[in-house]
Amino acid sequence: MSAVLRRIVVDDTDPAIQYGPNGWYAADPAKLNSVGNYGPVYNISSHATSTNGSTLSFPFNGTSISVMGTTATVGNADPTWDCFVDDIKIDNPSPNFQYQENNWLLCDQAQIAPGPHMLRIEVQSKGQPFYLDNILYTPVAGVSYESAVLEYTNIDPSVSFGSGWKPLLTENITQTAGAQVALNFHGTSVSLLGYIPTELPHTASAATYSIDGGPPVNFTLNGLPAQSATVYNAVLFTTNTLTPTTHNIVVTYGGDTTKTPLVVSTFYVTNTSTPATGAPNSTPSGSDSSNTPVTKTKSTPTAAIAAGTVSVVVVLALIVGLVFWCRRRRRRSADQLHRQSANPFMGSTVDTAPASLSTAAATYSYSVVPGETFNPYGQPGMPATPGTPGRPYSPYLDASPSASGVAHPYMHPAPPRAPTSATGSSHAFTPSAGSAGEAGMVYPTPVPSDGGSGSGRSGRSQKYERELAASIAMSPPAPLMPLTPLRANAPRPIVVHHQDSGVRLTPPPSIMSEPEIVDVPPGYSRD
Repeated sequence: MSAVLRRIVVDDTDPAIQYGPNGWYAADPAKLNSVGNYGPVYNISSHATSTNGSTLSFPFNGTSISVMGTTATVGNADPTWDCFVDDIKIDNPSPNFQYQENNWLLCDQAQIAPGPHMLRIEVQSKGQPFYLDNILYTPVAGVSYESAVLEYTNIDPSVSFGSGWKPLLTENITQTAGAQVALNFHGTSVSLLGYIPTELPHTASAATYSIDGGPPVNFTLNGLPAQSATVYNAVLFTTNTLTPTTHNIVVTYGGDTTKTPLVVSTFYVTNTSTPATGAPNSTPSGSDSSNTPVTKTKSTPTAAIAAGTVSVVVVLALIVGLVFWCRRRRRRSADQLHRQSANPFMGSTVDTAPASLSTAAATYSYSVVPGETFNPYGQPGMPATPGTPGRPYSPYLDASPSASGVAHPYMHPAPPRAPTSATGSSHAFTPSAGSAGEAGMVYPTPVPSDGGSGSGRSGRSQKYERELAASIAMSPPAPLMPLTPLRANAPRPIVVHHQDSGVRLTPPPSIMSEPEIVDVPPGYSRD
């Protein structure tokens, strides 16, 4: 269990406060205690100065500091003061408050880097006194509390409330007879500070405190006079001197709803030393654990942090594994698709296409007109094989149904063209070696022409056809010559109209005896 860091209260009479050589004096506490409603000065003492330029300094080893005193300014400029920590100016919350009050916050710095520091106060006065009452600072861990006064607030882990208590702003209040509050401490004296609200009954009430189970000690909660304002920082009791050891004190309220309530704000504990860890709580006798809401503790959520770390690691591992699984599955799908793709030079098949290539006598449902001369430019007058219509073939012109009555999936609607007398034939046929009347496909030298079936096309269509001719010419075109029948055993070339684009590879020599395959790029629409 780590030590609880409580603020140390340093009285104005502490020798650690170093007052300047001129101007400082001990103020009259009786005069100061008669003003305002913020309670009496601490420890019945205060230092004052009316000399312009007076200073004081206070060394401390801590992480926060607050300076308390009495404000008694006249107008807006007298006196004024500046507070510095290590020569850096700190906050002065209300320097021009118009009313005289004790226990007033003169300077404050809530967060300071741990370590030794120096507080310095500079006073500017035109005759009105500046009052210093006490200094509170939060020490660093491990400091000695020898002869120090420690502040135990009502939310300190060593303070526990029984049943019958309610929160009132930052304090706890009870009007229930027998309600108790307990404090475990290490020290020689205890003082209880609270306040007396004017909104509740003003009749005095009784209360007791008991130390280490000893006999109860009575004290009175004095009520307020009629029409009085609420009194803050009221000292409700101070114990006698105790042995310097660990003690337990239990305070019991003896009033009711018709009497002045008991309000608990702060315990001031004077000690000669303190244990390294906070003392364990002691629940007041007869208390209800369900009504003990003020004991607030903070613990390091080690288990929660560890569980959160493990959860984050597991989630990250799952995400990484899912990413690798998706990439592997995508790669496997791509490999499978690649294996299923048709190789135009091998006897493989395409699963999704309506056509197939094989070395056997299979049906090739490509857009090929048997016995016609393939002329990508649509030139009229090109020789044709005997016994077949003499019209040239262009992939832009033929989109007729196949033998099955379904339009070929690779063909596109033809652009407007001049009428032709050519008779259509089936796009599906079975090549057979040595068939009578068959002739080879002749690839004429591309010569642009405006005649024939291409005369009605636009320049862009002719450009597309010129690109087709360039892409399907796998080797230099043969010179024009009269058509001669191929050898009887030579397979008939096959024109493959591709759906996708890309470079087509030359078939390997080992399969040159297979039917020659002519690759035609995909058709493109005018749009």
